[in-house]
Amino acid sequence: MPEPIAPRQYDETVAAAMRAGEATLTGLPGYLGIRTVAVGPAWLTAELDVRDELLNPFGSAHGGVVASLVDHVLGMVLYPVIERGKWAATTEFKINLLRAVRDGTLRAHAVIVSMTRRTAVVQIEVTNDDSLVALAQGTVLIPDATV
Repeated sequence: MPEPIAPRQYDETVAAAMRAGEATLTGLPGYLGIRTVAVGPAWLTAELDVRDELLNPFGSAHGGVVASLVDHVLGMVLYPVIERGKWAATTEFKINLLRAVRDGTLRAHAVIVSMTRRTAVVQIEVTNDDSLVALAQGTVLIPDATV
């Protein structure tokens, strides 16, 4: 995994709130049970437990579950390092699914590798109980909240 960038700013208050789970996740992230477990300047780690209802008919985690975890951390990693009032909007990502996941915990570690005032590039490694199961990279737009 590459080293994270040195961000222009880092809001420890936002990071601490993310670590504490103060923002209740709704929608798909809430259903999946994604939880932030660690946050630092330009990096974030989140995980979810693989449950039966997240498996495909062949008994492995649906690729959409892994992709949803990737998309979630792709944006969330930016909030401690972007100006308040801006938001993170995924514009694209590519994911390589390397191995089937049948149980255990999926853990996604996201690192910001490049960032301007308007965009960021993030790389993500996804593991399942310490085995690498997916690699991803994406681009995030950083618009004003009014856009």
